Amino acid sequence: MIERYLYAALQSGLAEIKSNNSILEDLFSDLYELIPTEVAGIKTWFNAQTPKVIHNYSRMDQEMPIYSIVLDSESEDESVIGDSAGIIEDPDDPNFGADCDTAIWKHQYSIMCISEHPDVTLYMYEIAKSILLAALPQLVDVGLFEGSLSGQDLAPDPRYVPEHLFVRRLGFGCNSEFLQTNKLSKLSKAFKVGGIHIDKNGSPSDVGDVKTNIGLYTVGDTDGEI
Repeated sequence: MIERYLYAALQSGLAEIKSNNSILEDLFSDLYELIPTEVAGIKTWFNAQTPKVIHNYSRMDQEMPIYSIVLDSESEDESVIGDSAGIIEDPDDPNFGADCDTAIWKHQYSIMCISEHPDVTLYMYEIAKSILLAALPQLVDVGLFEGSLSGQDLAPDPRYVPEHLFVRRLGFGCNSEFLQTNKLSKLSKAFKVGGIHIDKNGSPSDVGDVKTNIGLYTVGDTDGEI
């Protein structure tokens, strides 16, 4: 659930900025070269109205400003034959013998930067972009790869955002491996072999340490098993 990683990254970044406002100076004064009075105003606004982070689209009664995390789309991007990632071969694993399925999925999320003022929305967008750029290495650590950011202004749409609010979209795209253990696949496998054939030159490893329950039989042997 990638949106939870995005939520945690934004929450952590906003808390860090609130405890150390010099990050805003680095971003807006040093990088974008805004005048000191505007940077001071950004710091005052941020400390007084630190944006909240929510999942899914905002509601009309929610207090602004808000970062709204929305899933745009996701789809299977790459697959292997039969989605097969092999079989769990460790006898000590409770899922021993089960099949593993895998595929590479592509994900696209939007972080909606919503406020009641166009400049505030712009500040929010740049802050979120900076936070997620810094968080990309941590997102790699949780199995995401090919992360990328994009952005655009959104036209007013009363279906999603009231008309008096301003919105800019920060897009986050990435890929991840969808790997799962198919526990039910164990039901279709034989773990106990029966029959009348045994290779006297074989070893238990030839059958994956499966118990054969078969013994050699010679004429006159009343104790042998078939």
